[in-house]
Amino acid sequence: MRIALGKIPYKAAFTAGLGYFGLAAITIALTSNGRNHATVWVADALILAWLLARPRGDWPALLMAGWAANLCANALVRGWIPGLAFYATINMAQVWLAGALLARGGGTDSLMADVRTVIRFILVAGVLAPLLGGLAGSVATLANYGQPFGDSLLRWYTSNALGLLICTPFFRAAIDGSFVRAIIHSTREQRLEATALLLLHGGVTMLVFWQTRIPLLFLPYSSLLLVAFRLERLGTKAGVAMVALIGSAAAYRGLGPMGLIHAAPLARAIGFQVYLGCLMCTALTVSASVSLRRDALTRLAEREEALRLIMTHVPDVVLSFDAAGICRWATGPVERYMGCVAETLPGQSLSAIAQATGAALLTGDGPAVEFAPPHSPGTTLEASFGALPGGGNVTVLRDITARKARERAIERRAETDDLTAVLNRLGFRTRLEAMAATPGRARALAIIDIDHFKAINDSLGHTTGDRVLREIAAHLKRGVRDSDVVGRIGGDEFAILFDCPADIARAVCERISETLRATPVTGDNHVGLIGSISCGIAALRPGMSPERWIEAADAALYEVKRAGRNGVRVAA
Repeated sequence: MRIALGKIPYKAAFTAGLGYFGLAAITIALTSNGRNHATVWVADALILAWLLARPRGDWPALLMAGWAANLCANALVRGWIPGLAFYATINMAQVWLAGALLARGGGTDSLMADVRTVIRFILVAGVLAPLLGGLAGSVATLANYGQPFGDSLLRWYTSNALGLLICTPFFRAAIDGSFVRAIIHSTREQRLEATALLLLHGGVTMLVFWQTRIPLLFLPYSSLLLVAFRLERLGTKAGVAMVALIGSAAAYRGLGPMGLIHAAPLARAIGFQVYLGCLMCTALTVSASVSLRRDALTRLAEREEALRLIMTHVPDVVLSFDAAGICRWATGPVERYMGCVAETLPGQSLSAIAQATGAALLTGDGPAVEFAPPHSPGTTLEASFGALPGGGNVTVLRDITARKARERAIERRAETDDLTAVLNRLGFRTRLEAMAATPGRARALAIIDIDHFKAINDSLGHTTGDRVLREIAAHLKRGVRDSDVVGRIGGDEFAILFDCPADIARAVCERISETLRATPVTGDNHVGLIGSISCGIAALRPGMSPERWIEAADAALYEVKRAGRNGVRVAA
């Protein structure tokens, strides 16, 4: 891999190499006879932590620094032989493999982010990488020192696996400043609690490992789990490292419960490492679960706060009901929408609230209903309902008065004749069909034709014709009641829906006709243009369809025209 010289991480590589050399030299001197593998090996964990804390471009320099430090430490303690280069290469190869697999499996910001991350870390750093490294390293030890392959493999695997598992998270947190940030951002009470818990854990661990009379290996589990629950990931890393350091120091002095095992020193060392492995796996899983739960609760609290802020500023009323239909809380302009105070609603049933506020539609079955609150008839509210997964529902009240006004205005424009401002053919037909579909009252339909309108259009032009149509429409609207409907259904053809019997409709049409004859529509130079209209009227009969109703009125109009126009006739 090519590395730009200006980007080589000299400081990081030097720091990693120096630390590796010190850890490797000490562990080889204390736990090896110079010919076999060390029974404790934490140096590789330092390089792995550096790899996980740095970008991929820095890895070659860090691995080279680790390789050189391994070679120097082995040469210093064991004495130089050419085969030592194989040890350095194998160690860095297993570190690179662990780093590559962990980085490929996801982010390396935290090795204990969740249970899945912890399991992946254990499999990679505690099983696969040290096992492959142990196979290669035991072959090198057999070739260099003639040590038995099986014993070498066991020593290499246990020492490297436990070193990577226990120390990598600790070194990683130290390198990226997690410990320092935790101290800086914590309160005084939190720092005191953390100090007390770690001192308690350290005291329990000292009690267990600095005596050889009573096997109390279960006690560090209790204190470490307490640390994991209260201090989570960082506390767990520090707690496990404390057990490893105190236990190793005690074992070096011949103390601790492991001394009660009647076996060779290698077996006792491996037993201690297995104990540390079980302790590590248990604590890692617990701390990951606790941290995951804490993060979930934090996100939930943030969302609840965001929801509270949103609900405080939205113009809607939100009511929450449980599975039994009892109001749990209410927010928004409740008094303006429902005529009551929000604080009085929790604890009341949905039906009681609907009855008390007069908003019976709150109990509607559909996804949304519209209603006018009794205390504000000019307001239109929309109630929408949403079921909650655990039972119950949420009801949202929204003021749609402005929206309904816009919709009505759009509907009016769509159904209004642009020239005369009365209903167009579509709008009039809609009213006629609705009236025909609700029998029970006397109703009448009048169809009106302007006499000799075509001649005016042909001789004086469409501009004058349009003025005539507007004035005729104005005459018709002035001559009827508000409950009657006026529409333009053709070029010069108008129609009126009367909410009254046919004889009254006839009298109204005759009065309009007389008014028009008395004040005819005038053109330029005040010349009279229109003085009469023809009108046919038909009463709505039981069972009569809209088409038959129109046909009856048309037939009466035709009879008026055939009789010479300027008249009103009711269909028989």
